[in-house]
Amino acid sequence: MKRFLLLGLITCLLAYLPITGYAGAKEDYEEAYTLYLTAAASAAAYSGRIGELVNRYLEQDGWQIDHYVQSQGHTGARYLIAQKEGVPYYLAAIVGTENDRDIKTDLKCDKVYFAGSNEEECAVNASKKDIPDTEPKVHKGFNQFVQAGLTAVLRNPRQVSLSLPDLLLSDPTRKLYLTGHSLGGAAATLAGTRLLSAGVNPEQLKIITFGAPAVGNAAFAAKFDPNLHLVRIVNSGDVVPGVLQTLVGGYQQFGREIKWYPPDTVEDGHQLIGYIDSAIRNYYDKRRLAIADGIQLPIPPANKQINPGRVYIAQLDSNLPAALTEDFLYMQEALQDEYQQALPDHVTADTQADWREPASAAGCRWAIVSDVSAMRIKQEENNTYRITLTQTVYDVTTGTVATTATFSTATYNLTPLEAFIHTFKGMKAHLADQFAKTK
Repeated sequence: MKRFLLLGLITCLLAYLPITGYAGAKEDYEEAYTLYLTAAASAAAYSGRIGELVNRYLEQDGWQIDHYVQSQGHTGARYLIAQKEGVPYYLAAIVGTENDRDIKTDLKCDKVYFAGSNEEECAVNASKKDIPDTEPKVHKGFNQFVQAGLTAVLRNPRQVSLSLPDLLLSDPTRKLYLTGHSLGGAAATLAGTRLLSAGVNPEQLKIITFGAPAVGNAAFAAKFDPNLHLVRIVNSGDVVPGVLQTLVGGYQQFGREIKWYPPDTVEDGHQLIGYIDSAIRNYYDKRRLAIADGIQLPIPPANKQINPGRVYIAQLDSNLPAALTEDFLYMQEALQDEYQQALPDHVTADTQADWREPASAAGCRWAIVSDVSAMRIKQEENNTYRITLTQTVYDVTTGTVATTATFSTATYNLTPLEAFIHTFKGMKAHLADQFAKTK
């Protein structure tokens, strides 16, 4: 699996609260938010610099994250459990395939008997032989991966270890979103069925997977399909969700499937960056429909805001090539969100008209004019671009340039939309420094 980078957009999208309004559009919008949040958590489960960066974004949004890892030399599920004050649910995300031992897990395709109300019973039943296929059976490697997750330990031993069964059983008002990408999604499905078998109320549990393979046979699917709230996100072109049915046989997917269509810049439909890109687009698509239906969207809470006085925010200007035209609308909306998060007293342009007259009429002290461009990196294989965001701040009273800055990110293991959004971090810091000098 290629390395990936989750984006500064997390701090922007995750700031939005549940909304009120008409049931259909409201539910679609809230589901889109949940799918983006769980895609982010799935990325945060991975180790190394990438996972640390994603975790930082989530922590900036107020999530307290506990990481559970395997001891030196041991394999098995690694995962995170996250909670946030005032949020009535936990997030748990299980890592996908990221090392050779995980690949060996994926290749253990024979099935074992799945039954039991606790880990000891599950282990004993999995060792039984000559169980007929009319009984629930699951992928041996996935089952071992989840079973070994029980021995995972906190990466930070100063924290208190959390047990999901105990947390949910002791507080029936709490819910859990359990998620993962690829192997992590398969493990999330199995972990969810174990929680149900342990007596957790099905209404407390929702499983959301991204590009996950099937977990068990038809009997397993029939047993848990009625009670397990499972949503499977599948990108067009991703072969992994169907690989066991095709190459091994005897496996069956279940739950509600949602099909997404990643942009042409995503060459491998199984990549997590493709799922994150799709989650971003889905979020904005559903938000646009909610607004069109007259639903009042929430006001994001203050988060490290900059207050230089009233600021006019011009619409983003595009200098993108034709191949990236579809990305521009999402770039524009994401950038507007970032500015609105950072600047408490702002006026947002609703047209591409020149900024001078409307900014002055609105009593603005400053105007921000931005444009995005992209350049192909010729020496690189595939469609690698350098995405550049140029930001110019004008003094409205004089019409002169106060500052200009350029931020860029290459699309190595990123989509163009994700690369554009990643530039926000530098942009926001630059704005804060610039406006601090004007005081």
